[in-house]
Amino acid sequence: MAEGDPGNAIETTGWLTGLPITVVGTAMNVAKGVADAAAVASATKAGAGFTLSPDEAHSLLERAKRLRDNAMKMRSSAETLTLLTPPAQDPGSVGFNQQAVKTFAAGKDSNERMYEYMVELIGRLEKALGIVHESDGQAAVDVKNVGRGAQSEGIVG
Repeated sequence: MAEGDPGNAIETTGWLTGLPITVVGTAMNVAKGVADAAAVASATKAGAGFTLSPDEAHSLLERAKRLRDNAMKMRSSAETLTLLTPPAQDPGSVGFNQQAVKTFAAGKDSNERMYEYMVELIGRLEKALGIVHESDGQAAVDVKNVGRGAQSEGIVG
């Protein structure tokens, strides 16, 4: 299956390796004449993965974006907690502070993994939905213009 082709499974490396995301009922499937039943059957035959309707995929995408943003907002607080110092240099304060900082560091690492998890999920959902970012669309227009032989419109010409 072609990567980035809406309605088809998307496969990349990472935490979702082996678990493609398929969105049925996308405009690309309709344009190709692929029925939802055929898309579901294709995804099911492929094995493990996720098959979503466009509404489910959009809902999951929005939820993932909120979680990503929340994890990003927690980054500075999590970093600050790992820099705590004991109020005094007695063994009890130092020992407690070391344990607290170790726990906060684990929380910071967990938050960072959650952020990376959400970034990857968002990217995969956007690919499965056929969402093209503005820069991607502009690049496509530029390539088409160069391909048409528009000599005077290029950087060099």
